[in-house]
Amino acid sequence: MAANNSINTLRLMRSLIRELRLVKKSSPRDTMAYSFLVDQFRKNQVTSEKHCKAHNEMLHQAQTYLCMLKSTREHEAIQTVYRRGERTVEESAKLVGLKLPKPPGE
Repeated sequence: MAANNSINTLRLMRSLIRELRLVKKSSPRDTMAYSFLVDQFRKNQVTSEKHCKAHNEMLHQAQTYLCMLKSTREHEAIQTVYRRGERTVEESAKLVGLKLPKPPGE
């Protein structure tokens, strides 16, 4: 059970580092966030000699942070794909296959 828990912890840490790399667009090792994450994972590490009560809380916070990083990255990707200024009435009509009537006098 402890081995499975340590595998999940390592997988979570790697996922966080991967998301930091995607945000930073380079190696995240020089950032304060990276050093904080590594420090927290090391500080709350469960060993055979000690049982850290804060370990589960740290894992929950790390999973929450990972979810926030992923969601932010995906939101920005969606925004870049679908962000487009407002369309004019003519463009909107053409989009659905309609034609606007000509103004009187033309």
